[in-house]
Amino acid sequence: MIAAAILVAGLAALSCLVPNRLIAWRLAWSLLTISALFGLGAGVAGLTDRNSDLRVLLGAPAAFSLSVDRLSGLFLVICFVPAIPLCLSGFGSKRAQRRPLPALVAALLVAALIVVSARNLFTLLFGWEGVTFAFYLLTNFDRQHPRSGPSSLYAASFGKASGAALLIGGLLLTASSHSLDLSSWSQVPQGASRDAGYVLLLIGFAIKTGLAPWQIWLPRSYSAASAPARALMAGVAVNIGFYGWWRTLQILGAPPAWLTTTMLVLGGITAIFGIAQAAVSTNLATLVAWSSVENAGVIATGFSMALVGADIHQPKLMAAGLLAATAQVMAHTLGKSLLYSATLAIEDDTGTLEIENLRGVGRRLPAAGIGLVIGSLTLAGMPFTIGFASEWLTLQSLMQQFRATQLEYQLGAVVAGSLVALSVGVAGLTFVRVVGFIAYGNHPPVVDTPHTDRSNMFRIGVGALCVACLGVAAAAHWQIQLISVGLHQLVGTHVDAANAPGWVIQPVYSGFSALSPGKLWIVVPMLCGVLIMFTCAVSGRRLFLVRRTATWGSGSPGVDRRSGYTAFAFANPMRRILSTMLMSSDITTPTARHSSAIDIAETVDGSLHRQANVDDVVERYTYQPVWALVRSIARTAQRLQSGRLDAYLAYMLITVLAVISVITFWN
Repeated sequence: MIAAAILVAGLAALSCLVPNRLIAWRLAWSLLTISALFGLGAGVAGLTDRNSDLRVLLGAPAAFSLSVDRLSGLFLVICFVPAIPLCLSGFGSKRAQRRPLPALVAALLVAALIVVSARNLFTLLFGWEGVTFAFYLLTNFDRQHPRSGPSSLYAASFGKASGAALLIGGLLLTASSHSLDLSSWSQVPQGASRDAGYVLLLIGFAIKTGLAPWQIWLPRSYSAASAPARALMAGVAVNIGFYGWWRTLQILGAPPAWLTTTMLVLGGITAIFGIAQAAVSTNLATLVAWSSVENAGVIATGFSMALVGADIHQPKLMAAGLLAATAQVMAHTLGKSLLYSATLAIEDDTGTLEIENLRGVGRRLPAAGIGLVIGSLTLAGMPFTIGFASEWLTLQSLMQQFRATQLEYQLGAVVAGSLVALSVGVAGLTFVRVVGFIAYGNHPPVVDTPHTDRSNMFRIGVGALCVACLGVAAAAHWQIQLISVGLHQLVGTHVDAANAPGWVIQPVYSGFSALSPGKLWIVVPMLCGVLIMFTCAVSGRRLFLVRRTATWGSGSPGVDRRSGYTAFAFANPMRRILSTMLMSSDITTPTARHSSAIDIAETVDGSLHRQANVDDVVERYTYQPVWALVRSIARTAQRLQSGRLDAYLAYMLITVLAVISVITFWN
């Protein structure tokens, strides 16, 4: 299955060379869909213990070795289930003139497949660098995008930093285990090398997921990336970072206590910071990208509770944390894939993703509008969606903090739980803005040629993702069974305890709390039906009589109230309340002096222009000072290139003395 997936993806890349552009586009996306089916088949085979293996000797430090066990199979299923409808959506995009795009998508899918199924450090790094390279090319693909160049450099820089962390951490563990096989790292004894390797591995994988303080590359890259590839980057490839966390825990066991507490707090901070930025974002793609940061934080908190359980030797707590985190990964994957599929049609058919210009776009583009609504409800954790049960399980796992006796774990879980609960509330407000103003607001924009939204393939892809977001919620009982099989190597059969009799789920611990997402699909519609019938019986025909009046003008005659409540105004309270975190500022200038606004603008009486700016506090106080220092060092180094022989000789002398000193010390 693995070899077939890679081979078909290679054929998809080669099909871009077909002379006819339209045929090349459709053939490439069709082959990518087949490749994703083979990847899904490899995952199913791994879950059923029918391992798919691929081993190639390349004369490298280690063989190119791929194998799928239960954990790899679980993440292959998570990755390639949404990849299939996403490829169908890409098939329906009207931008068929961009010939090389499917080839880059093929490289991304193959690299992600290699990372998830790698069995040694060499193969893991090979796939990881492939993902980084694909991210760089996809981010820089639309050259006309004003920020594609800087955004691609961010993606490449942080991707190389994550690869360096994995390389150093892996080599530290390899030096102790004397083998490049990942499974051999479990033999590394407790000590500084193991702890340092553990920290570097978690950081390397965290950079790819967008965990703070390494999140600044993610919103830029997702926003600048090509529309058909954006969903595959955010909904598929990002999962390799979460897989890395799970695999590290499975091989190395419990990390140091301080690292677990740090992960808990970082997860909570990332969740609230990401959703706060999303709440005030003025670009739809950027809003969804910042929501990815929030989801990374929520997932990190659930995973951290699993680390707590591993450290205090409570497998049930470990199972509760991993179950919540894995369910949240699934919700994030499906919801994010659906939202970015909707933005594909919106960007293709309207030419913009600026929120102020998309008011009511769902009325013109019905398929994209439905995708926006269901995707938003999923990421907001609303009932009837897969996100409801996953966020409930995450909060329930954090409530198990009383089972740990260490004070640092209890405090860390309390802080993380408070921040995650706050982020869930802010997420609701954020996606109300998307549904109320973008999907079905008044006065939709004029769309002359809605090609992509009317494509049958696009509608099939979006429809499949909508069914998945809603159907998996109704079948939460079976979802937990699937997760239990995939996590068997980490927690055995403890996840099975989350399934209580009567289609009820619980956070592994019996009697603590219970929820039945499946029964909600039965009980709530029945109650609504009874209420509607009662209302009709009591009110009679009066129920359908509608009285229409003019919009109240607040006692201001002559003022046009057509624009109504804008998305800018809806987000303004969030900018005020979280102004310290968002570092928001307002500037009002005469319209004549205004040139162009990056963020958002409102015209008051045609004479004043109001601009609201929001900064990334992490970037301002962490990366900008470092970047200023690097530039200063670079300017100083440039002076050495002016031809001064004495400076060169002094540099060489210092280098030789340093090397001699190091060799003498070690000998």
